[in-house]
Amino acid sequence: MCTKYQDFLDKLKEERISRKWTQLQMGQKLRMTQSHYSKAEMGSRRFTYYEMKCLCETDLDIYYIFTGYRCRTEYREFFKTCTYEELKCYLGMLGPVVEHLYRNRALDIKWDVYKKIEMIHYSLTPCKDDKTIFYSFRRGMDYSQKEMADILDIDVKKLRSMENGSALPDSEIIWKVSEEIGVPFSIILNDVNGLGGEISYLVELIENDTRRKMFDRIKAYHDILR
Repeated sequence: MCTKYQDFLDKLKEERISRKWTQLQMGQKLRMTQSHYSKAEMGSRRFTYYEMKCLCETDLDIYYIFTGYRCRTEYREFFKTCTYEELKCYLGMLGPVVEHLYRNRALDIKWDVYKKIEMIHYSLTPCKDDKTIFYSFRRGMDYSQKEMADILDIDVKKLRSMENGSALPDSEIIWKVSEEIGVPFSIILNDVNGLGGEISYLVELIENDTRRKMFDRIKAYHDILR
């Protein structure tokens, strides 16, 4: 188990304890036995895709659990009023803006953050009828199945199954795709709260004056959609 995935588990435990939830209570929320939850939190087993979906349905800060970053309440509260499809539109708006500011040296962000922003385009690319997002971002990055499988530390057969939808990623694969490749975990899990956190983070990267203008534009666009 990689050290960084352990960080994900540590933050999950931190969030659980902050709510004063026992492992039994968490297991019930994720439709798991206490024993299975305990093993997953310790890292001796992985959470399934469906258990991760259940985790997203709790009121834990899923964006913090994945990234270690807590977004400002102002933005998070607004994005909680948006649908998943609306949030995908806002993500598509913000990504190019942040990328443009970075390229023109109007934004000081780390290179790994910029690379994740570049991945937004591939994350939002519509999938072919018989393919999933795993196929879309791999082809967008121009990687072979072998190259991508090596990055995710899985065999090609597993990757191929995830690309055609016959297999689902577990918690560590989702974490690796999000952290090491840059595809938002919220897109993989179709999670509205996590996606709201992703957009809040992008808004907060922008300098104050531009940030306010961008946020006002998003709210205006929100009114149009409603």
